[in-house]
Amino acid sequence: MTLMAPSSASAAASGSWTYVSQQECTFNKAETNRSSTERAVAFGKAQVQAWKSAASGNCRQVNQRPAGFLMASADLYKWNDQLRGWQLCRTSGRVTNSAAASQLEATVRLTADAMPCGNGWYGTVAGGWQFSAANRAWVGGTVWSGSQLFTADPQPDAPAPPAWSGADGIIARA
Repeated sequence: MTLMAPSSASAAASGSWTYVSQQECTFNKAETNRSSTERAVAFGKAQVQAWKSAASGNCRQVNQRPAGFLMASADLYKWNDQLRGWQLCRTSGRVTNSAAASQLEATVRLTADAMPCGNGWYGTVAGGWQFSAANRAWVGGTVWSGSQLFTADPQPDAPAPPAWSGADGIIARA
């Protein structure tokens, strides 16, 4: 059994500034995809990036944060047709950076052996925050990845190209 998304579909992903001030900025990215290196793995991923505001107010400089000053969470949702709504399937919980860093990721993984919510459409809510010393608070927010279809049903491999097709896909004519 392999976990597959349609081969014609691309990852569902989005990113956005979730906090911008004169001192600092927080950028979050959410992604729902299958692994390109592990065929039987799908994942929901959250990435938070810390930035400093330049004098112009643009968020252009990476902001190296001490341990414990970045926090991320990935909540993987599945569409429930019967309820006509999204239901939480799995969560990474909130994780923090253990060493100085300017970005942090949290990931939820599903495998063909551990797909508790079944076949269907999945999407990720990515949460990302940095601790603001100026505000004495966590600043950031959440973004939605968009959705992607995953199934644990066996999918046939693509058939081999016809014998009359060259390796480059060009059909040789006599």
